[in-house]
Amino acid sequence: MSRCSYLVSITRRQQVAQIRGSPVYVVTEVALTPCTSLREATTAITKTVTALRNQDATELVTGDDSSVEEDFPERRVGNNDDVGDDDDEPDPSGPESTAANRAAAPRRSSIAHDVIGRRGSYGRFAQRWFSRTGWALDQKRQMGLTDTAPTETSIPASANVGAGGEVSSKDMQENSLGSAIDEEDSLPAAGGLLPKLLRTSQILFGSSRSFFFSYDHDITRSLANQRAPTTPTLPLHEQADPMYFWNRHMMQPFIDAGADSFSLPLMQGFIGQRTFLVDSDPPQIDDGAKDSVELSNFVPSGPASPPSERVSAELRPTQKNFDITVISRRSAKRAGLRYHRRGVNDEGFVANSVESEQILSPSVWDPAARVFSFVQIRGSIPLFFTQSPYSLRPAPELKHSAEANFKALKKHFDRLENQYGSLQVVNLVEKHGIEASIGSAFESNVKRLNEEARPKTEDGDSTEAKAAEDKIPFEWFDFHAACRGMKFENVALLLEALGKKLDSLGSTVAVNDEVTIRQKGVLRTNCMDCLDRTNVCQSSFAKHMLDMQLKEQGFDMSVQLDQETAWFNTLWADNGDAISKQYASTSAMKGDYTRTRKRNYRGALMDAGLSLTRFFNG
Repeated sequence: MSRCSYLVSITRRQQVAQIRGSPVYVVTEVALTPCTSLREATTAITKTVTALRNQDATELVTGDDSSVEEDFPERRVGNNDDVGDDDDEPDPSGPESTAANRAAAPRRSSIAHDVIGRRGSYGRFAQRWFSRTGWALDQKRQMGLTDTAPTETSIPASANVGAGGEVSSKDMQENSLGSAIDEEDSLPAAGGLLPKLLRTSQILFGSSRSFFFSYDHDITRSLANQRAPTTPTLPLHEQADPMYFWNRHMMQPFIDAGADSFSLPLMQGFIGQRTFLVDSDPPQIDDGAKDSVELSNFVPSGPASPPSERVSAELRPTQKNFDITVISRRSAKRAGLRYHRRGVNDEGFVANSVESEQILSPSVWDPAARVFSFVQIRGSIPLFFTQSPYSLRPAPELKHSAEANFKALKKHFDRLENQYGSLQVVNLVEKHGIEASIGSAFESNVKRLNEEARPKTEDGDSTEAKAAEDKIPFEWFDFHAACRGMKFENVALLLEALGKKLDSLGSTVAVNDEVTIRQKGVLRTNCMDCLDRTNVCQSSFAKHMLDMQLKEQGFDMSVQLDQETAWFNTLWADNGDAISKQYASTSAMKGDYTRTRKRNYRGALMDAGLSLTRFFNG
């Protein structure tokens, strides 16, 4: 494939959340444009644009355009405004015209001329894209990017490499791929593998719905680590955290060329948002009464509601709407698939490392309001070990010397301490059985790390208080033993053991975009895959912190009429499914408990099916 190169352009997106007044999108469709020749690129772009226009026309005819509204001032979906729309074409005598614009024939023009000058309905939008100043705040607002975005939008593949929209048909995929694979015979080195690679790339970036971006809010950083831009034109790729900047390698040619407008960072993971209603003084209603106050005012399984629909039409003086947002950032370091990526590497990075942040904010954005953020992390056991993919329950096998393992583990925890502060390890593997050996090795290495010489105080002494502060607490909770017999409610025992630690860590609080209180540390949770057991426990920790955050604002969840909180459970279950699909190719096990807080034989049978599917895929 060394002779082939392709431009991956995001053509469709869907808004999934709104964070601090800024929309956040998931990529849902991409187009692949071959860069081997101008002729191939021209054919690919033409087919992609045609497919987008046909889809827009279909939506107009069927009337199914309720979710596709105006996204940019220059484009209205379904208007066919790229044909004979004088409002969208630059005035030949105006400042936007060029010699090429005035001289080019209507039926013979360059791709750049079509997209930027006359034919594209995205003309002025594309012209701003080619600006070297990047996504300046004023430019973005003028283009409507900071306004309330529609649920679905389509954007020209040829005009932008870092923005997109929503669901596309199979024809759209085939059209955008067609010209890319037409020239397969001219590239014998690729052979029959090329079409598969292209379709896989399209599925990875588009259909998987696992890549997210925002124009105004840096989703690669938690609330506590948000950077204040030194200048209003600071490119987004310079603000993003390299740990979660997934397309940095692909963007590097644009970054090196100074094309900041094209360098839009993508983050892999999960972003979901729900709106719910709470009452600081809920009415006391006898059993059987008809009128009641619901805790949530939306369908739990649906996407984030538009801001205009988030607030109830009539609220009691004691009621308030909140948004809860979950952002899971999957690390680009040591990324890979289950069993193929396990443990730690020489630099201290672990497999399936994910930072999950839960944000609580008012539904109607008010900069002066308090915004709460709670961060926790997960990651594989930081030791060198492997597991065979040819077994349903493979035993972990430790690798390398004891000293090499300790050195890598120390690098891992040193990095976490520098980034988050104090740590609390939550180990969920079995104390007996095939997982016991790796769990014991993990515990003994953390114990050795705690016994190592820690930084001295200013007077050269290491007091007991200082030594206790420097230690990394290790909580080993045998999840399978404690919850045997489908008694997952026993996770409350772990929450009880860590309750004081959670309270001491606290949350990050921001007011007027300034952090007033900073979270003092994080919980590092792991099982073997860091998927199923980990997600059940992390959702319990997050629920505990949500209750604490609401109580600080005068809302006691224990006295609310609706205690099912389906909005919370489904949000964290969706989060677990997304991370599991990215690492293990299936939804998360134990998801029925995360969603309903109940466990029965149906969930156990479903988990058995997921286990077999993971085994087959592996």
